[in-house]
Amino acid sequence: MAANFDCEISTGLTNIEKMICADPKLSQADEDMGQGYYALLRQLSDDRFTKKMFINDQREWLVRRNKELLTCPQLDCEIQFYNLRAKLLYPIANIDCKINEIDINNNIVDNDNYTKTVASKPPAEIICSNRLLRHAEGKILELYTPLQKELAEDQTEWLKLRDKKLKSCDLNCIWQFYKERIKFLIFYNFDEPDNTVKE
Repeated sequence: MAANFDCEISTGLTNIEKMICADPKLSQADEDMGQGYYALLRQLSDDRFTKKMFINDQREWLVRRNKELLTCPQLDCEIQFYNLRAKLLYPIANIDCKINEIDINNNIVDNDNYTKTVASKPPAEIICSNRLLRHAEGKILELYTPLQKELAEDQTEWLKLRDKKLKSCDLNCIWQFYKERIKFLIFYNFDEPDNTVKE
């Protein structure tokens, strides 16, 4: 069993963890998602502000996962739920930044300060200065490229909205905004081969 936790222990597992351990496909999906999460978390190791936000995001996802696994009405929808998260996290994406990376997070204590710090910067600089945003932007590019003929106008509108969000939102809000777009592109492009997480 692969799961992202030890299925061999007989006590201490929650009902959800026992459910995951009992299903080899679900166990593998949990392992793949966990590998993606920890791989991306390692990329954020120097950025305490973003790392904390990302850890909280994962905790929120685990709460949603627990509800999803208990109420999933369709065959294999648990696997699809996991695969969506795994594709969001891994393989780690990046964009080629033509400006020098800067650490805008050194003096940031909260999201209000984040918004004030980035508001005066151009979108490219905001994205390039944050590893999680570079990953999200790279994911968008990776998923959008094969669809550009179909979605060019839609993407142009999304980019305008992205630029506004980058200047007015805190980091959590921006990450949520990117996640929704990535989810949309994954579903739009569902015929693409599945990239499972292997490291």
